[in-house]
Amino acid sequence: MKNKELFQANKGGYLYMVLHIDSGHYCMVASDEKESLRFPSSLDDSVYDSAHFKDIPLFIERVRNAHGGEEFVPFSVRGRDDSKCPMYVENFERIDEQHVLLRAIPIRKEPIEIGPDSPSTTWSSPFFEFMDEAAVLLRTNGEVMKINSSFTKEYGWTEDDLVGGILPYVPKDLQEEFEVTRNRLLAGERKIVLETVRLKKNGTRVPVSIRAYPVYDSEGHLAAAAAMIVSKESAANTQSLIQLQERIIKDRDQLIVDIMENTDLGVGQYDFIHHRFVYLSPAIKSLFEVELNEIYADCMAFQKHIHPDDKGNMVEALCNPGSGEMEYRIMVPGKGLKWLRTKSVPICNSEGRILRLIGFTQDITKQKFSEEVNLKWEKLGMVGHLAAGIAHEVRNPLTSVKGFMQLMDETDSAGTYIDIVMDQLDRIEQIVDELLMLAEPHQGDEMRAADLKRVLLEVSRVLRAEARMHNCEIRFRVPDTELPAICKMDEIKHVIINLVKNSIEAMPDGGTIHLAAWNSGEGPVVEVSDEGIGIPEERLPRLGEPFYSNKEKGTGMGLMKSFKIIERHGGTIEFESEEGKGTTARIRLPRVKESTPL
Repeated sequence: MKNKELFQANKGGYLYMVLHIDSGHYCMVASDEKESLRFPSSLDDSVYDSAHFKDIPLFIERVRNAHGGEEFVPFSVRGRDDSKCPMYVENFERIDEQHVLLRAIPIRKEPIEIGPDSPSTTWSSPFFEFMDEAAVLLRTNGEVMKINSSFTKEYGWTEDDLVGGILPYVPKDLQEEFEVTRNRLLAGERKIVLETVRLKKNGTRVPVSIRAYPVYDSEGHLAAAAAMIVSKESAANTQSLIQLQERIIKDRDQLIVDIMENTDLGVGQYDFIHHRFVYLSPAIKSLFEVELNEIYADCMAFQKHIHPDDKGNMVEALCNPGSGEMEYRIMVPGKGLKWLRTKSVPICNSEGRILRLIGFTQDITKQKFSEEVNLKWEKLGMVGHLAAGIAHEVRNPLTSVKGFMQLMDETDSAGTYIDIVMDQLDRIEQIVDELLMLAEPHQGDEMRAADLKRVLLEVSRVLRAEARMHNCEIRFRVPDTELPAICKMDEIKHVIINLVKNSIEAMPDGGTIHLAAWNSGEGPVVEVSDEGIGIPEERLPRLGEPFYSNKEKGTGMGLMKSFKIIERHGGTIEFESEEGKGTTARIRLPRVKESTPL
């Protein structure tokens, strides 16, 4: 084919030219003639004669670099004078050692098939309005048609500032670049990516990445150009924030792992969907004395060393999962008995179905040992107090007996005083019998039917002596009929003695203790009330906690033991108190079936 002008377009809208690199001579080809190319000769036009002299170095550099194997970078080149429009060289193909094929788009000064301008009110897009990137819509003549809220936030201008005018955010030194980009869109290019610099309203220069696209009307005519502008500073800040958040999450996850891997607390997570453990902390191995892989392979392997008496409760807990705590024993041959406590926390879906169960297990063997030791000391202390009262009660009749025996010896009148001596000895015997009743060992571990009225009478007789030593009086009120209950008499006595002793200690200046019992219809009720100093309202919920006491040197183990005893009996202990007026402790026990014999 004959040579054509450098900037003449072919049918596809593109220009194809074969270039001799060293000489700069070129020849134009049509898109359908690319398979039978001819090489330019010295008779053909030269780039050095056709292109603007300022653009020739960039032209030659880009072509030579791409021919040498580097990635081709598109560029624009102006004509030698204004009679020829610029072109944008967008593609490169190596032919041989001396020749390359270039594809270019002519950048016409006037757009082709541009649709009529339409007012901005006729164009609306929720995507354009709410997209995160700054975006601007330009008419074909360069006027601002619309901007979104992200553009205002990033660059400072509002629609009132810009609509209908020329966009002022292009620096003066980059106006030519802006016009070339606009003309490329007008020439038919479908997408332009540009790394450049733009201005904020305050004059600050911002490095940006721009993606520009043509906008067509319903008839396919070019109506506008849309550009999305991403500030590299904002992108860098966002990336830094993302990296910071990722680092925080990673550090947090590592911290959790470090804690789980190095704590004595055993943590396990059980999946109820797949019926297997999905996580076990290393402490689980030492707590249950079972290898972790064994538990992963068989989810029931952790029960391997659980005490036979506790397996039933464990199975029930697994069959009815939920929030709660349970204490149980581990027995390993050659290692003795170990107490564990597991707290369970369920993870549910929106429908309330349990998906996973997280268990936190700790070794409470030392705590159990401490509780037993403290209870033993408390019992010893209680025996000491009771012994003092009993000794006081026994001493009085013994003194009388001793005195009368001396008087009988001196006066030789035994018959006169023998009845008095016998009465005092009977009193001593009664006191000893009451002490034996309090500690009677024949009750065993079995719960049996008993008359609470009798239990209260026995306790009150023993405690009256100690009450008198502290200037206190015990007033007793029970029904005339029997008050049946299923209980361990020695444990109920222990609870009542502990409550009465607390009442005595709450009244350092003396006072009255009311010990009452009745049948509420739902079961027997025992009530111990005093006129003591009372308990602050905020402390009432904590009564029964280990090592929490209102006494200066108290351990709280007495009330804790009392709570556990009544809990084992299926009952409750309630406290009501008012500072300066006294405290009432109320024990409620389950109702006894009428067929149960006493």
